[in-house]
Amino acid sequence: MDAFRFFMPADTYFGRGCINDHKDAMKKLGSKAMVVTGRTSAKKNGAQKDVTDALDALQIEWVLFDEIGENPDVETVERAAAIAIREKIEFFIGIGGGSPMDASKAIAVMAAQPEKGTDALWDGSSKALPIVAVPTTAGTGSEATQYAIVTLHAKRTKSSIAAHIFATVSYLDPKYMDTLPAKTTNNTAVDALTHLIESYLSTHANYISRKIVEMGLSIFKDCIPDLKARNYPAETRDKLMLMSALGGVAIAQTMTSLPHGMGYFLTYEKGLPHGMANGVLTQAYVEQFPAGDVHVAKLLECLGFKDTKELGAFLDDVLDHEATYTEEDINYYTDRFMEQTGKIATFPHPLTRDDVYQMYKKSLMK
Repeated sequence: MDAFRFFMPADTYFGRGCINDHKDAMKKLGSKAMVVTGRTSAKKNGAQKDVTDALDALQIEWVLFDEIGENPDVETVERAAAIAIREKIEFFIGIGGGSPMDASKAIAVMAAQPEKGTDALWDGSSKALPIVAVPTTAGTGSEATQYAIVTLHAKRTKSSIAAHIFATVSYLDPKYMDTLPAKTTNNTAVDALTHLIESYLSTHANYISRKIVEMGLSIFKDCIPDLKARNYPAETRDKLMLMSALGGVAIAQTMTSLPHGMGYFLTYEKGLPHGMANGVLTQAYVEQFPAGDVHVAKLLECLGFKDTKELGAFLDDVLDHEATYTEEDINYYTDRFMEQTGKIATFPHPLTRDDVYQMYKKSLMK
């Protein structure tokens, strides 16, 4: 899909079977690759075999690192980077959801400058070895963004590394999502939806980024009945994959905003999947905008919702959120989030501690 490359920073191929059809795109990246995955999903959905078959056909050596868990931490990245340096890896292939793709970016940064160790992750000028992104969920958009999120246990949260790294090649094959369970499909779809919403309402948004978001929201609207029914025909999987990539393109321009920064604590402290953590906060976030806000009205129109209550009802319907919270939890999350000045700066209106507290309370103490 050459036209799609207008939006994407990488050489991007979209469609079922695209790795085999366009494997030659990896020829230019090097003679030895590290395949970065989780332990099971990339094996079950066939993505890992498609990648390694393509590498074998190209006579490119490869090493497998399949120890990426959900919300990968710096320690795992450091361990993989040590192997990559020892094996003289020349490029990386991240297969999976956001965790393996983000981890591959972080590993590629450390492998490119071994003398810096983990300091390379927090140096905005750091470079990286080439990366191939193979998403197997429709959610993070990491195949189209410069961001890589890692878990910081010392700070009890997640954070984007300072180095901004785009994939060199991306393969978007929706067939890898055909076996995803409903819960994962919905959580990741809501993650992509929050990318679109937060980008649209950000202080960094512009005419072009909003047009990309409107396209993504319109595609998402088509998928709403199937998300609610937990029924996902191939056409819906295709649309979700495209919508997710557009969400990635959008936040690559604007960053994410309040729900993402606020949601990191729900993921770390309560174990909520990333998309769910964002989604449970989204209605309260949108309602923080003044009544009659033209951008809020437009995004609701694109989604086919008459008001924010309908948006919230949809999110409650598709997310299985069962965690419980205390007043102490909410005050802790509020105080920690107020440290995130970068996220706060994306909100186009004055924001007080009480505003953030009320967003958490409305979302979590229903």
